Amino acid sequence: MSDQFSFIHAADIHLDSALHGLERYEGAPVDEIRSATRRAFDNLIDLAIDEEVAFVSLAGDLYDGDWKDYNTGLYFVNRMNRLHVGGIRVFIVAGNHDAASQITKHLRLPDNVTLFSTKQPEQVVLEDLGVAIYGQGFPTRAVIDDITQAYPQGDPHLFNIGLLHTCLDGKPGHEPYAPCTVDGLRSKGYQYWALGHVHKREVISEDPWIVFPGNIQGRHARELDPKGCTLVTVEEGEVVNVEHRDLDVFRWSRCELDVSSSETADDVYEQVPAKRIRCCRRQARRGSPSPARGHCCSYSAARKPRTLAAGIPRLGNRGGWCRCLDGKGFNENGRSDFI
Repeated sequence: MSDQFSFIHAADIHLDSALHGLERYEGAPVDEIRSATRRAFDNLIDLAIDEEVAFVSLAGDLYDGDWKDYNTGLYFVNRMNRLHVGGIRVFIVAGNHDAASQITKHLRLPDNVTLFSTKQPEQVVLEDLGVAIYGQGFPTRAVIDDITQAYPQGDPHLFNIGLLHTCLDGKPGHEPYAPCTVDGLRSKGYQYWALGHVHKREVISEDPWIVFPGNIQGRHARELDPKGCTLVTVEEGEVVNVEHRDLDVFRWSRCELDVSSSETADDVYEQVPAKRIRCCRRQARRGSPSPARGHCCSYSAARKPRTLAAGIPRLGNRGGWCRCLDGKGFNENGRSDFI
């Protein structure tokens, strides 16, 4: 067993995910958002090379359903080849969005990439590191069974990692796919569970480590704050450090503004003080849209409170893009169209 090594745990890349709704707002940074998932993934590749990690584990939803063309796949293979040159291995399980892609099934991956079976759990042993990695991908978009029940027991002589795309015991806003329990994961005797599917970072447990790294790039106004991956360091068979690393290039944050006295949308713009913009910039260091929420009682003829949102990217001296949404940016369930 290697005395020390590190690896990256990432998930929910959603390469080239579709953008719906934002184009209709004048001045919106459409191109920045459309290319953001690729640029964030490039940051992941750079981080893996700079940190000289032993391997990268991707816990599902690498893609975002079927591609419009083959360029998404060619891009991914090119980045895997960069890791191949650096001697970095990659381990992937397919998530629910990956299962919807037909083109993916014909993509030829470099030798350093292992794509786990979708039929049953598989084990890959890295003899040089003393590591065993277990995983199973989604054969179809909707997996409703606990597939971890078939995962093998951990090897007591190895450092064991479980790779899994799951909702765990249920997470708000996420489909209940591949449900399982923390106790069930613990029973396998693994030292680290690398989970995916939930877009918000969360450390579920530290004994053993059970981690959702979140997605690497926020894609709409509900996916707030820094996004990235988890860098894990192992010494003598024990996890000694688990660290979040930012990868996002376009960040969504929230600033609360009092717009109760606004008569029109223009009034809202005029009431956004410079100090609020500075606040948003501090929250989103790389420049990002930032929703501003409040009740504007005279905004509609029916005098119903509306949700207002303002975006402030890295444009202009005071933050170039600021847009009020009169509710049309959100559907009847309150979900953002910007996905």
